[in-house]
Amino acid sequence: MPLRIVNICQADADAAKYDMFHHPDPLVQKRALCLHMKALNFKHEAIAQVLGCNRGTVANYLDLYELSGYQGFMVAYNKPESALDAHWSRVEASFFEQPPRSVKEAAHRIKKLTGVDRSHSRIRAFLHRMGMKPLRTGQIPAKANVEEQQKFHDETLQPLLKQAKAGKCHVLFLDSAHFVLAAFIAIVWCFERVFVKTAPGRFRLNVIGAIHATSHQLTALYNTTYITATTVVELLENIAHKYADRPIHIILDNARYQHCQLVKEAALRLNITLVFLPPYSPNLNLIERLWKFVKAEVCAANYFPDAQTFQTAIIEFLNSLQSIPRKKELLSRLSHNFQLFQHAENLAA
Repeated sequence: MPLRIVNICQADADAAKYDMFHHPDPLVQKRALCLHMKALNFKHEAIAQVLGCNRGTVANYLDLYELSGYQGFMVAYNKPESALDAHWSRVEASFFEQPPRSVKEAAHRIKKLTGVDRSHSRIRAFLHRMGMKPLRTGQIPAKANVEEQQKFHDETLQPLLKQAKAGKCHVLFLDSAHFVLAAFIAIVWCFERVFVKTAPGRFRLNVIGAIHATSHQLTALYNTTYITATTVVELLENIAHKYADRPIHIILDNARYQHCQLVKEAALRLNITLVFLPPYSPNLNLIERLWKFVKAEVCAANYFPDAQTFQTAIIEFLNSLQSIPRKKELLSRLSHNFQLFQHAENLAA
Protein backbone atom coordinates (compact mmCIF):
# COMPACT_ATOMS: atom_id res chain seq x y z
CA MET A 1 0.00 0.00 0.00
CA PRO A 2 1.50 3.36 -1.01
CA LEU A 3 2.44 5.71 1.81
CA ARG A 4 -0.23 8.37 2.31
CA ILE A 5 1.06 11.88 1.72
CA VAL A 6 0.01 14.46 4.31
CA ASN A 7 1.38 17.96 4.02
CA ILE A 8 2.60 18.87 7.51
CA CYS A 9 4.34 22.20 7.78
CA GLN A 10 7.44 22.48 9.96
CA ALA A 11 5.70 24.73 12.49
CA ASP A 12 2.97 22.12 13.07
CA ALA A 13 5.56 19.34 13.30
CA ASP A 14 7.50 21.30 15.93
CA ALA A 15 4.31 22.07 17.87
CA ALA A 16 3.31 18.39 17.80
CA LYS A 17 6.77 17.37 19.08
CA TYR A 18 6.26 19.68 22.08
CA ASP A 19 2.57 18.84 22.76
CA MET A 20 3.07 15.08 22.72
CA PHE A 21 4.90 15.43 26.06
CA HIS A 22 3.58 18.65 27.58
CA HIS A 23 -0.12 18.95 26.76
CA PRO A 24 -2.30 18.21 29.83
CA ASP A 25 -4.86 16.08 27.92
CA PRO A 26 -3.76 12.48 27.18
CA LEU A 27 -5.87 12.35 24.00
CA VAL A 28 -4.17 15.46 22.64
CA GLN A 29 -0.76 13.97 23.48
CA LYS A 30 -1.72 10.86 21.50
CA ARG A 31 -2.78 12.91 18.47
CA ALA A 32 0.41 14.99 18.66
CA LEU A 33 2.53 11.82 18.71
CA CYS A 34 0.64 10.57 15.67
CA LEU A 35 1.31 13.79 13.76
CA HIS A 36 4.97 13.87 14.83
CA MET A 37 5.55 10.31 13.62
CA LYS A 38 3.74 11.05 10.35
CA ALA A 39 6.00 14.08 9.83
CA LEU A 40 8.95 11.66 10.20
CA ASN A 41 7.40 9.44 7.47
CA PHE A 42 6.53 6.47 9.68
CA LYS A 43 4.08 4.01 8.17
CA HIS A 44 0.54 3.86 9.56
CA GLU A 45 1.11 0.34 10.91
CA ALA A 46 4.08 1.55 12.97
CA ILE A 47 2.18 4.59 14.23
CA ALA A 48 -0.81 2.45 15.21
CA GLN A 49 1.46 0.00 17.04
CA VAL A 50 3.07 2.81 19.07
CA LEU A 51 -0.29 4.45 19.84
CA GLY A 52 -1.92 1.15 20.75
CA CYS A 53 -4.75 1.60 18.23
CA ASN A 54 -5.64 0.42 14.71
CA ARG A 55 -4.78 1.93 11.32
CA GLY A 56 -8.28 3.36 11.00
CA THR A 57 -7.76 5.55 14.08
CA VAL A 58 -4.48 6.85 12.63
CA ALA A 59 -6.26 7.67 9.37
CA ASN A 60 -9.05 9.45 11.28
CA TYR A 61 -6.48 11.58 13.15
CA LEU A 62 -4.81 12.61 9.89
CA ASP A 63 -8.19 13.31 8.24
CA LEU A 64 -9.01 15.61 11.16
CA TYR A 65 -5.69 17.42 10.75
CA GLU A 66 -6.23 17.99 7.03
CA LEU A 67 -9.82 19.14 7.65
CA SER A 68 -9.35 21.38 10.71
CA GLY A 69 -5.68 22.33 10.74
CA TYR A 70 -3.45 22.01 13.76
CA GLN A 71 -5.63 24.01 16.16
CA GLY A 72 -8.77 22.04 15.36
CA PHE A 73 -6.80 18.82 15.39
CA MET A 74 -5.56 19.49 18.92
CA VAL A 75 -8.96 20.19 20.47
CA ALA A 76 -9.87 17.23 22.68
CA TYR A 77 -13.18 15.54 22.14
CA ASN A 78 -16.10 16.70 24.25
CA LYS A 79 -17.20 14.11 26.75
CA PRO A 80 -20.97 13.75 26.96
CA GLU A 81 -22.28 15.14 30.21
CA SER A 82 -23.98 12.74 32.56
CA ALA A 83 -27.47 13.54 33.79
CA LEU A 84 -26.10 12.86 37.28
CA ASP A 85 -23.70 15.80 37.04
CA ALA A 86 -26.59 18.23 37.47
CA HIS A 87 -27.27 16.65 40.89
CA TRP A 88 -23.60 16.40 41.94
CA SER A 89 -23.77 18.70 44.98
CA ARG A 90 -26.95 17.09 46.38
CA VAL A 91 -25.61 13.57 46.05
CA GLU A 92 -22.22 14.57 47.44
CA ALA A 93 -23.80 16.18 50.52
CA SER A 94 -26.03 13.17 51.11
CA PHE A 95 -23.19 10.65 50.75
CA PHE A 96 -20.82 12.69 52.90
CA GLU A 97 -23.37 12.65 55.71
CA GLN A 98 -24.33 8.98 55.19
CA PRO A 99 -21.88 6.97 53.05
CA PRO A 100 -23.51 4.13 51.08
CA ARG A 101 -22.38 0.60 51.91
CA SER A 102 -22.56 -0.65 48.31
CA VAL A 103 -23.03 0.51 44.72
CA LYS A 104 -26.50 -1.04 44.85
CA GLU A 105 -27.44 1.12 47.83
CA ALA A 106 -25.89 4.18 46.16
CA ALA A 107 -27.96 3.60 43.01
CA HIS A 108 -31.17 3.24 45.06
CA ARG A 109 -30.51 6.41 47.03
CA ILE A 110 -29.53 8.41 43.93
CA LYS A 111 -32.75 7.38 42.19
CA LYS A 112 -34.79 8.32 45.27
CA LEU A 113 -32.94 11.64 45.64
CA THR A 114 -32.76 12.74 41.98
CA GLY A 115 -35.10 10.52 39.99
CA VAL A 116 -32.17 9.44 37.78
CA ASP A 117 -31.93 5.67 37.31
CA ARG A 118 -28.59 4.30 36.11
CA SER A 119 -26.86 0.93 35.95
CA HIS A 120 -24.50 -0.10 38.72
CA SER A 121 -21.47 0.35 36.44
CA ARG A 122 -22.52 3.95 35.66
CA ILE A 123 -23.14 4.65 39.35
CA ARG A 124 -19.71 3.22 40.25
CA ALA A 125 -18.08 5.49 37.66
CA PHE A 126 -19.98 8.50 39.03
CA LEU A 127 -18.84 7.72 42.59
CA HIS A 128 -15.23 7.58 41.39
CA ARG A 129 -15.63 10.92 39.60
CA MET A 130 -16.82 12.47 42.84
CA GLY A 131 -13.64 11.24 44.52
CA MET A 132 -15.21 8.39 46.45
CA LYS A 133 -13.63 4.95 46.83
CA PRO A 134 -14.45 1.85 48.87
CA LEU A 135 -12.57 1.90 52.17
CA ARG A 136 -12.82 -0.40 55.15
CA THR A 137 -14.49 1.34 58.09
CA GLY A 138 -12.39 1.91 61.18
CA GLN A 139 -13.42 1.35 64.76
CA ILE A 140 -13.85 3.75 67.62
CA PRO A 141 -14.70 2.57 71.15
CA ALA A 142 -18.26 3.52 72.03
CA LYS A 143 -17.10 5.18 75.27
CA ALA A 144 -14.33 7.22 73.65
CA ASN A 145 -14.58 10.94 74.34
CA VAL A 146 -13.73 12.65 71.05
CA GLU A 147 -13.34 16.10 72.59
CA GLU A 148 -11.08 14.81 75.37
CA GLN A 149 -8.92 12.98 72.83
CA GLN A 150 -8.56 16.12 70.75
CA LYS A 151 -7.57 18.17 73.80
CA PHE A 152 -4.99 15.57 74.90
CA HIS A 153 -3.58 15.40 71.37
CA ASP A 154 -3.22 19.17 71.02
CA GLU A 155 -2.20 20.18 74.55
CA THR A 156 -0.19 17.21 75.81
CA LEU A 157 0.85 14.73 73.13
CA GLN A 158 2.10 16.97 70.34
CA PRO A 159 4.03 19.35 72.68
CA LEU A 160 5.80 16.33 74.21
CA LEU A 161 6.68 14.97 70.78
CA LYS A 162 8.00 18.37 69.77
CA GLN A 163 10.33 18.36 72.78
CA ALA A 164 11.46 14.82 71.94
CA LYS A 165 12.30 15.82 68.36
CA ALA A 166 14.33 18.72 69.73
CA GLY A 167 16.31 16.30 71.90
CA LYS A 168 15.06 17.74 75.20
CA CYS A 169 13.49 14.53 76.50
CA HIS A 170 12.66 10.92 75.72
CA VAL A 171 9.06 10.02 74.88
CA LEU A 172 8.01 6.38 74.74
CA PHE A 173 4.67 4.69 74.10
CA LEU A 174 4.00 1.67 76.32
CA ASP A 175 1.48 -1.12 75.90
CA SER A 176 1.16 -4.91 76.00
CA ALA A 177 0.07 -7.34 73.31
CA HIS A 178 -1.10 -10.93 73.59
CA PHE A 179 -0.31 -13.04 70.52
CA VAL A 180 -2.38 -16.22 70.41
CA LEU A 181 -1.23 -19.23 68.39
CA ALA A 182 -4.14 -19.46 65.97
CA ALA A 183 -4.95 -18.93 62.30
CA PHE A 184 -4.74 -15.25 61.36
CA ILE A 185 -6.97 -14.74 58.32
CA ALA A 186 -5.63 -12.30 55.74
CA ILE A 187 -6.12 -11.13 52.15
CA VAL A 188 -3.58 -12.64 49.74
CA TRP A 189 -3.12 -12.54 45.96
CA CYS A 190 -3.90 -16.05 44.77
CA PHE A 191 -5.44 -18.08 41.91
CA GLU A 192 -7.90 -19.84 44.18
CA ARG A 193 -8.97 -19.53 47.80
CA VAL A 194 -6.18 -20.52 50.21
CA PHE A 195 -6.82 -22.24 53.54
CA VAL A 196 -4.44 -21.80 56.46
CA LYS A 197 -4.07 -24.55 59.02
CA THR A 198 -5.12 -23.78 62.58
CA ALA A 199 -2.45 -24.77 65.07
CA PRO A 200 -3.51 -27.04 67.95
CA GLY A 201 -3.63 -25.71 71.51
CA ARG A 202 -4.09 -22.20 72.85
CA PHE A 203 -0.53 -20.98 73.43
CA ARG A 204 -0.22 -17.26 74.10
CA LEU A 205 2.87 -15.06 74.02
CA ASN A 206 2.56 -11.91 76.11
CA VAL A 207 4.68 -8.91 75.14
CA ILE A 208 4.89 -5.68 77.07
CA GLY A 209 6.97 -3.07 75.34
CA ALA A 210 7.75 0.61 74.97
CA ILE A 211 8.62 2.11 71.59
CA HIS A 212 10.71 5.28 71.46
CA ALA A 213 8.84 8.05 69.65
CA THR A 214 11.79 9.23 67.55
CA SER A 215 14.39 6.44 67.37
CA HIS A 216 11.74 3.66 67.24
CA GLN A 217 13.86 1.48 69.50
CA LEU A 218 11.81 -1.12 71.34
CA THR A 219 12.33 -2.10 74.96
CA ALA A 220 10.30 -5.24 75.69
CA LEU A 221 9.68 -8.15 78.06
CA TYR A 222 8.11 -11.48 77.14
CA ASN A 223 6.30 -14.20 79.07
CA THR A 224 3.70 -16.91 78.56
CA THR A 225 1.79 -16.39 81.82
CA TYR A 226 0.46 -12.94 82.72
CA ILE A 227 1.42 -9.28 82.52
CA THR A 228 1.29 -7.82 86.04
CA ALA A 229 2.25 -4.61 87.82
CA THR A 230 5.57 -6.24 88.72
CA THR A 231 6.25 -6.82 85.01
CA VAL A 232 5.52 -3.15 84.30
CA VAL A 233 7.93 -2.06 87.06
CA GLU A 234 10.66 -4.28 85.59
CA LEU A 235 10.12 -2.68 82.18
CA LEU A 236 10.29 0.82 83.71
CA GLU A 237 13.61 -0.06 85.36
CA ASN A 238 15.00 -1.19 82.00
CA ILE A 239 13.83 2.03 80.36
CA ALA A 240 15.30 4.21 83.12
CA HIS A 241 18.67 2.50 82.72
CA LYS A 242 18.58 2.75 78.92
CA TYR A 243 17.56 6.43 78.70
CA ALA A 244 19.24 7.95 81.75
CA ASP A 245 20.62 11.01 79.92
CA ARG A 246 17.35 12.98 79.60
CA PRO A 247 13.92 13.24 81.24
CA ILE A 248 11.65 10.32 80.36
CA HIS A 249 7.94 10.57 79.56
CA ILE A 250 5.99 7.36 79.01
CA ILE A 251 2.57 7.48 77.38
CA LEU A 252 0.36 4.55 78.35
CA ASP A 253 -3.25 3.52 78.77
CA ASN A 254 -5.29 3.00 81.93
CA ALA A 255 -4.97 -0.77 82.35
CA ARG A 256 -5.19 -1.64 86.06
CA TYR A 257 -1.73 -3.18 86.25
CA GLN A 258 -0.28 0.06 84.78
CA HIS A 259 -2.36 2.52 86.79
CA CYS A 260 -1.78 0.97 90.23
CA GLN A 261 0.14 2.51 93.11
CA LEU A 262 3.09 0.12 92.75
CA VAL A 263 3.77 1.34 89.20
CA LYS A 264 3.30 5.01 90.11
CA GLU A 265 5.74 4.73 93.03
CA ALA A 266 8.30 2.98 90.83
CA ALA A 267 8.00 5.72 88.20
CA LEU A 268 8.52 8.37 90.87
CA ARG A 269 11.60 6.55 92.18
CA LEU A 270 13.03 6.22 88.65
CA ASN A 271 12.27 9.87 87.69
CA ILE A 272 9.89 8.75 84.97
CA THR A 273 6.78 10.79 84.16
CA LEU A 274 3.77 8.63 83.37
CA VAL A 275 1.34 10.28 80.95
CA PHE A 276 -1.95 8.41 80.94
CA LEU A 277 -4.06 8.52 77.80
CA PRO A 278 -7.73 9.46 77.93
CA PRO A 279 -9.88 6.35 78.44
CA TYR A 280 -10.53 4.25 75.33
CA SER A 281 -7.87 5.91 73.17
CA PRO A 282 -5.79 3.21 71.46
CA ASN A 283 -5.61 5.47 68.39
CA LEU A 284 -3.31 7.81 70.34
CA ASN A 285 -0.89 5.07 71.40
CA LEU A 286 1.84 4.73 68.78
CA ILE A 287 2.83 1.21 69.82
CA GLU A 288 -0.59 -0.12 68.78
CA ARG A 289 0.61 0.31 65.19
CA LEU A 290 3.65 -1.83 65.96
CA TRP A 291 1.45 -4.68 67.21
CA LYS A 292 -0.60 -4.40 64.03
CA PHE A 293 2.62 -4.50 62.00
CA VAL A 294 3.71 -7.70 63.76
CA LYS A 295 0.37 -9.40 63.09
CA ALA A 296 0.48 -8.41 59.41
CA GLU A 297 4.09 -9.43 58.80
CA VAL A 298 4.46 -12.48 61.05
CA CYS A 299 1.06 -13.92 61.85
CA ALA A 300 -1.22 -13.20 58.89
CA ALA A 301 -1.89 -16.25 56.67
CA ASN A 302 0.98 -18.11 58.32
CA TYR A 303 0.96 -21.54 59.93
CA PHE A 304 3.15 -22.32 62.93
CA PRO A 305 3.41 -26.03 63.80
CA ASP A 306 4.18 -25.45 67.48
CA ALA A 307 4.39 -22.84 70.22
CA GLN A 308 8.18 -22.54 70.09
CA THR A 309 8.21 -21.71 66.37
CA PHE A 310 5.46 -19.13 66.91
CA GLN A 311 7.25 -17.49 69.83
CA THR A 312 10.61 -17.42 68.05
CA ALA A 313 9.12 -15.83 64.93
CA ILE A 314 7.59 -12.94 66.88
CA ILE A 315 10.63 -12.28 69.07
CA GLU A 316 13.04 -12.40 66.12
CA PHE A 317 10.84 -9.98 64.19
CA LEU A 318 10.75 -7.52 67.10
CA ASN A 319 14.51 -7.85 67.53
CA SER A 320 15.00 -6.94 63.85
CA LEU A 321 13.17 -3.60 64.00
CA GLN A 322 16.40 -1.62 63.75
CA SER A 323 17.51 -3.38 60.57
CA ILE A 324 17.42 -1.13 57.51
CA PRO A 325 14.32 -2.64 55.80
CA ARG A 326 12.28 -2.68 59.04
CA LYS A 327 13.49 0.76 60.11
CA LYS A 328 12.34 2.26 56.83
CA GLU A 329 8.92 0.64 57.21
CA LEU A 330 8.60 1.87 60.80
CA LEU A 331 9.41 5.41 59.76
CA SER A 332 6.25 5.39 57.66
CA ARG A 333 4.05 3.45 60.06
CA LEU A 334 5.05 5.31 63.24
CA SER A 335 4.59 8.87 62.01
CA HIS A 336 3.29 11.38 64.53
CA ASN A 337 -0.01 11.81 62.70
CA PHE A 338 -2.77 10.38 64.85
CA GLN A 339 -6.27 9.32 63.89
CA LEU A 340 -8.91 11.51 65.48
CA PHE A 341 -12.64 11.04 65.11
CA GLN A 342 -14.27 14.30 64.11
CA HIS A 343 -16.22 12.39 61.43
CA ALA A 344 -17.21 9.28 63.38
CA GLU A 345 -20.44 8.07 61.80
CA ASN A 346 -23.16 5.53 62.45
CA LEU A 347 -23.82 3.96 59.06
CA ALA A 348 -27.09 2.32 60.03
CA ALA A 349 -29.74 3.28 57.49
